[in-house]
Amino acid sequence: MQDSQSPYPNFKDPQSIFDLFNFVVYEFLSLSGSVVTRICEGDIGITREEWQFVAMLAKLGEMSPSDLASRTTIDRSQASKTLRTLMAKGLVDRHKVKGDGRRAIIGITQQGKALYEKFFPKVVQLHNEILQDLSDVQRDELAKLMSALHLRAKAATESFKPEHASARRKGGSKTQWQSKKMIDH
Repeated sequence: MQDSQSPYPNFKDPQSIFDLFNFVVYEFLSLSGSVVTRICEGDIGITREEWQFVAMLAKLGEMSPSDLASRTTIDRSQASKTLRTLMAKGLVDRHKVKGDGRRAIIGITQQGKALYEKFFPKVVQLHNEILQDLSDVQRDELAKLMSALHLRAKAATESFKPEHASARRKGGSKTQWQSKKMIDH
């Protein structure tokens, strides 16, 4: 949703939330991601998070649960639950690393590969529909820009730390907000 004053976000000099890159990307992902979610849940009976794990394993092969979680948008607390569900559905399997009983490796099953091969073309169709108004040169440039922004975001997460971390296990920002309201009065 754009601010009515300009057809494009003003990334050079943000004046409102509509000019902030993260907001624009989140809004885009909400729109296009909702289609993927509906396909996942409606057509094949898995969540978008489960799809991410299946797609990663189909492309990259076996890996540790923590490596898999770090390659997706799923936070580590959800990763274990997602993996258990995928194992129960027969889409992934888990086995111990020989010689190190503490470590495990996750792999995709034949059923998981079949699901990926059936579903991935639908995701590509959506991808192409979204990008249909961009030329091949623009698509290449967008890919380069997104890669540069991804690297910059990783660096920013390591260098930019909030003054006060929210204690998420103790109610997070809600508790902090209530505390501040109490102090301000």
